[in-house]
Amino acid sequence: MSLDVDIRKRYDDFELDVQLQAGSERVALLGASGCGKSLTLRCIAGVETPDEGRIVVDGITFFDSCVGVNLSPQERACALLFQNYQLFPHMTAEENVCAGMRDAQSGWGMRGPAHDARRRARSFLQIFGVAELAERYPAQMSGGQQQRVALARMLAAGPQILMFDEPFSALDSYLKSALEQTLLDVFSVIDRNVLYVSHDIDEACRLCDRICVMHNGRIEESGTAYELLARPQTLAGMRLTGCKNTSRARRVSATEVEALDWGMTFDVGREVPSDVAYVGVRARHIHRDRERRVGERGRNSFDVRVARVSDSRFERLVLLDPPLGDARSRIQWKVDMVDVSRDELPHEGETLRLHFDASKILLVSR
Repeated sequence: MSLDVDIRKRYDDFELDVQLQAGSERVALLGASGCGKSLTLRCIAGVETPDEGRIVVDGITFFDSCVGVNLSPQERACALLFQNYQLFPHMTAEENVCAGMRDAQSGWGMRGPAHDARRRARSFLQIFGVAELAERYPAQMSGGQQQRVALARMLAAGPQILMFDEPFSALDSYLKSALEQTLLDVFSVIDRNVLYVSHDIDEACRLCDRICVMHNGRIEESGTAYELLARPQTLAGMRLTGCKNTSRARRVSATEVEALDWGMTFDVGREVPSDVAYVGVRARHIHRDRERRVGERGRNSFDVRVARVSDSRFERLVLLDPPLGDARSRIQWKVDMVDVSRDELPHEGETLRLHFDASKILLVSR
């Protein structure tokens, strides 16, 4: 299975310019709202038409502006699942899935006697745990149930490429987790291209083999979750992979960089690029400095004031005032609260000496 996309589409205030190649793998398009993720899927599905370029899926040309090829959505062996499910309201769950099979041109979809179609429809509903809802209409189902029926219909169509546009964004965390695991089970036994749109780095890490960071209509960088987390190449890559602390940067020496927005200079212990533009520190890569002799200060250790704290279930978010007066932003520090007494946690108003791990400080040039 293969996917080759090279397309451009222009609007008055936005331009999509995407090049993407994939094999039999699960690829996430990760980006902020309005960056072109969903538009890319819609172009592949034939819902939108690029101004120019080429889209080829498993050797079949869906679109080629040079030779005038533009298959209709019905002719493209692909399935796109939106956030709003798009079930036919006048059909039962079983009938919705059967509709997908009647439209299938290849794969595991089928055209045949009605009883065979119903039997297979129920088998797909069973995969997602909603076989007992086969006779219900969408209006009689919860949002989560409708989503599972939509997933069953999607698989029943037998597409060559499966595309998901933030399908779980409206679900509660428990159901979302269960459906993610079901999808992973399905992905493990089918040989299909998968494109998954998300703005959630954790979701992308759980579901996909490779992540493409999108920004302003372009794919800025691509890699495994580990590669993007350890060494992002762009400011967008840092922020979209969850780096809460970013600052404009200036090279001070071969191994030193100044965070201009914080008034802090770090020795990163490696060559600082001459064109470094931004520095980043993940909220979990900050620690209390170890005990030292009086007057001794460690490399990359700073005295900072705790401006505010707020707690979630398992961690405390600590907002720190950086040394620079009137700083543009505060530094975020996440502290694990599991098996830690409340007296040991940071508190508002304290001044703490904190250490920033040189090996975890991120540097990018754009």
